[in-house]
Amino acid sequence: MSLSRSLVTSVCKKIIKPYFSTPISLRCHKLSYIDQALDGIYNPCAFFYPKLSNTWSNKPSDVISEHLEKSLSKVLAHYYPLAGKLNDNVSVDCNDNGVEFYITKIDCPMSEILNDPYADKEDLVYPKGVPNTYSYDGSLAVFQVSYFNCGGIAVSSCMTHKVVDGYTICNFLYDWATIARNPNSKLPSRIFNGSSFYPPTKDDLSDITNHVMPEREECLSKSFCFSSSKLAALKAKVISQSEVQNPTDTEVVLAFIYQRAMATKKVISGSMRPSILKQAVSLRPPLPETTMGNAISLISIITSEENEMDLPRVVGKLRKAKEEFRQEYRHAQTNEFAATTIGQYREMADMIVNNPCHDLYRFSSLIKFPLYDVDFGLGKPEKVSAASNGSIKNNFWLIDSKSRDGVEVLSCMKEQDMLALESDEEFLQFASPSN
Repeated sequence: MSLSRSLVTSVCKKIIKPYFSTPISLRCHKLSYIDQALDGIYNPCAFFYPKLSNTWSNKPSDVISEHLEKSLSKVLAHYYPLAGKLNDNVSVDCNDNGVEFYITKIDCPMSEILNDPYADKEDLVYPKGVPNTYSYDGSLAVFQVSYFNCGGIAVSSCMTHKVVDGYTICNFLYDWATIARNPNSKLPSRIFNGSSFYPPTKDDLSDITNHVMPEREECLSKSFCFSSSKLAALKAKVISQSEVQNPTDTEVVLAFIYQRAMATKKVISGSMRPSILKQAVSLRPPLPETTMGNAISLISIITSEENEMDLPRVVGKLRKAKEEFRQEYRHAQTNEFAATTIGQYREMADMIVNNPCHDLYRFSSLIKFPLYDVDFGLGKPEKVSAASNGSIKNNFWLIDSKSRDGVEVLSCMKEQDMLALESDEEFLQFASPSN
């Protein structure tokens, strides 16, 4: 299903440096314990913009590229660690070396990619070989603008998880777009001070990293959408059959995908496979919303018996896990956050080690982040994607749909599992392909 890279007719690489120098006092950015525990996978995100009159997309490509380069330079000054150099697993030398910025032309209409049922063709709009890689010798963040022969434009980014989490990536992209629309915009405060809450360690954290962070595998990627009416139907089902009377969009979608993935896996294997659901959760709060970098922990549930697979029960277990997670921080002092979070990471690693035969499903929710409002002066995106072929098995990202009243799920699964899920009648009663 891969689309030949011969369609990429030209590639130009530039280095974009921060608009102003990083102060001496910020030149050494110490990694936090959480940074050290996470691997450096380059998380991809892409925005697709149709050609529109009265926007920057109607201007020559060299003018658009310069516009994006200047605004990128300005936002990098606020997210200065991304323009630096990683020193082992200890710190980032914020030396303003800059980030890689690629400009490409793609000899096909944007619709050829957006109308494809799978997301693997979207790899063309990313810097080659960077999405979801754990090892890259270039900059800590890499960007690309792609021009299609129809006039459509894609803007993509790949940023290392060693320095930033999903929350920080979303804020970076939104801030970049804000400056692109108005170069004089005043951005909210962004502070890279994770190490003050989670002091770094000299201990070997491979026992956590090797089990919490996934291996890269060859997968299929596809997007599914849950409309507001389907979300309401799922919530009604949960409310009528459980004690959870106010299920959230995230809870019902997570639980439903997890349930149907287990059900279809049972059909493939002939028996119920014990499974673990792992969800990344932001630590803002209890940390301030201005905290950039990695400020995430994990909640999880385990499903060992077939009678635990029904939707209301899965939502109930998720809600209980989330309430227990919040309770751990509710009465903790700031200097106790580190011990609490470290315990959660080790508990997750132990769960995976102690249950080697369980299937693991990973979820991250970016619901409430205005990704479909990321406007570089090109208008609102036609599509937002965080998916890339050849990435992480059983990995799911939840974002608000383009209509803002539903949920879009960016999914990565092994081919056999994806084909089974998208053929599942109960799954298709509530979810529809978004391409």
